Amino acid sequence: MRDFKALVGALAFAACGGDGGDFESNNGQVSDELAGYCIATFIEDFEFLNPSGGVALSVEQGQRYLLTGLPDSPAIVYQHKDGAFDLDLDEGTGSIDAPCLADGLALASEHVAFARLDVYSDQALQNRVCTIEKFARGNAIGFGYVADNVYELFLDGGFCDGLESGFVRATRITIGDMGHVGVPIVQLFMLQK
Repeated sequence: MRDFKALVGALAFAACGGDGGDFESNNGQVSDELAGYCIATFIEDFEFLNPSGGVALSVEQGQRYLLTGLPDSPAIVYQHKDGAFDLDLDEGTGSIDAPCLADGLALASEHVAFARLDVYSDQALQNRVCTIEKFARGNAIGFGYVADNVYELFLDGGFCDGLESGFVRATRITIGDMGHVGVPIVQLFMLQK
């Protein structure tokens, strides 16, 4: 068990509330499809704050969230019906049980899509070349913002049957009064066997 104080990531911004459906009622916790990855279980109730000091997310004791950013910049992954939203963890307060945060562990990682993504060969999103299905897993990727909520993905053959790069429309995730716009592919970790 380690102590962490949560801060909201730099990509967060004020947004209108959204309809999260089943994921909203689940408070963004890990879904059954992804239960084999590194998880943080909250040992006490905790509140993630937004940049203005308001509550972005209230977490209750016993709730479980995926971890990303290991080992140097741990964050929980709020799972949403349209993607994922990272909330940074910072040492200080808020007790969690997270075996993957122990010093000296060997971790493996892979990237997971948190939403279905159509991938296009062109920035105008006219020529669809493949679809990355929700919960598809692949090797390391990179991406960069192009314009008009379009990102270029550098897949390095990790998704889409060896495709090297393509373009996707960004997804928008909102929880309460916080939002995130980006590519819903997140690096997840697991203990190395």
